[in-house]
Amino acid sequence: MTHQALRPDYPILTPRLALRPHRADDLDDLLEFHGDPEVVRFLPWPVRDREATNAALTAKLDQATLTEPGRWLVLAVELRETKTVIGEVLLKWASAEHRQGELGFAFGRAHQGRGYAAEAAAEMLRLGIEDLGLHRITAVCVEDNGPSARLLRRLGFTQEARLVDDIWFKGGWATRLLFALTEDAWRTPATPRSDEEEIRSLIRCYFDAFTSGSGVDERMAALRDAMLPGAIIVRTCGMEPAVYDVDAFIEPRRAMLVDGTLTDFQEEARSGRLDLFGDIAQWFGRYAKEGRMNGAPHSGGGMKSIQFARTGAGWRISAAIWDDDRPQR
Repeated sequence: MTHQALRPDYPILTPRLALRPHRADDLDDLLEFHGDPEVVRFLPWPVRDREATNAALTAKLDQATLTEPGRWLVLAVELRETKTVIGEVLLKWASAEHRQGELGFAFGRAHQGRGYAAEAAAEMLRLGIEDLGLHRITAVCVEDNGPSARLLRRLGFTQEARLVDDIWFKGGWATRLLFALTEDAWRTPATPRSDEEEIRSLIRCYFDAFTSGSGVDERMAALRDAMLPGAIIVRTCGMEPAVYDVDAFIEPRRAMLVDGTLTDFQEEARSGRLDLFGDIAQWFGRYAKEGRMNGAPHSGGGMKSIQFARTGAGWRISAAIWDDDRPQR
């Protein structure tokens, strides 16, 4: 049944978030991500200063209901614990006759990778399907925006099209991915993977990232998405332990895989043991690496320990440590 309008009762509460209409005093919080080039590079608007952010906020103040097709519902996503606005979720009523809608979202960099976007977007899907009576909801992202594409797939969306160079975006042609979710798919979601399957997928993601050749940036982006923002990685390998955060761990290794330092290179897990209890897990096992470094054969291996934590968006890597084999004396 198609509904005539959507006028939610606010705030809409989820376990960690409150979805509500924007207020004039949201300006400082919005500026944190509206003015962040790393966030805006995948969004249709340019980097905004305070004046431009305030103008955008003023328009949002009148977008708390859906009274006719063609309009967007735009809600602030507030972290209940701190009362801070950490992002926005959007739902467009595209067609009443065909019961179509569109989903959108944007979150500050400091709050990405923690399951907040999935938590907020899932509630918007419920509003669209249950309260507005939509039959089909679409979402579009540029192909380089791997985290958004993975989030949509986790929400149950199916990629229906890859639109090559169909939009002039941020100074160049961009390929967009079109996703869609029907009400039938939303009401009967696919059987979720077991904890072990999900964790082993993260293990494969970790090792696959260190493969040379095409797709390095995509694999590294997938690894970044697989890690908690505050994850710690430690290397021993017979030296004083080196401790890395996510960026310090990924960036120099990505560079070696794309600048020709490492070629024909790959890492893989050979054997290991996975232990799981409640919301924590650990894999401890042997790994091997092989390829060429600066044109010379390069191989080795050792032991790695990878720790995992369950989050609202699924399992994530919380820490890793490794030690390499050393020549026998």
